[in-house]
Amino acid sequence: MPSPGTTPHHSTSPTPTTSGPAATPTPATRAPRGTPRATTTPPPRRSAAPLDRPPARPARTPWTLHADRLVLRAVTFHGTVTVSTAAGARRALKFTVRSLEALGLGLTAGKGDAAIRLRTGPTTTSTLKGDGGKGVVTLYVSALSGTVTALGGTPLPGNRPVTITPDAVPAWLTPAGPARTITFADATVTPLAQYGGNLAFTGLRLDS
Repeated sequence: MPSPGTTPHHSTSPTPTTSGPAATPTPATRAPRGTPRATTTPPPRRSAAPLDRPPARPARTPWTLHADRLVLRAVTFHGTVTVSTAAGARRALKFTVRSLEALGLGLTAGKGDAAIRLRTGPTTTSTLKGDGGKGVVTLYVSALSGTVTALGGTPLPGNRPVTITPDAVPAWLTPAGPARTITFADATVTPLAQYGGNLAFTGLRLDS
């Protein structure tokens, strides 16, 4: 009871005021120790083909060779190279062969209406044989397509129709591998240049 003549005093605790719900701090999330960090691996760069220097600069005029059957005898693939042509630097497949045989040869030089087309008989075989001390022909090729029918005595690939370019080289065509004979049916070759060898053909005529 309070004493007479005194005024009761009530002691109260101040009530905190807030303008909204209190923000709860978010702890920083750390990866457990030993967890590898995610990294971004850049795509592999395509290696530049080494520069090759043929005896003479390849001509600017494009040409193609077609054969019902194309036989490359004692052929060695030397990989993809860069060749300086009259139209600028070009990547090419480099081959050396002892001889080349084309059954039903067709040659096209130029493009469009200005193209010149030559053709031998369908049963005629044209040959390109190496000469000189090494007895080889050197070929620089932009593309070679056809159906593989013989692969130097080794098993034929699963995909026999092939198109070989500097960006698409089949596994069975190994650079600097052993020389062997490779045969294609319905073959088309887009050469950049050919050096060495003597070409022999009969019955060549203008194909209208």
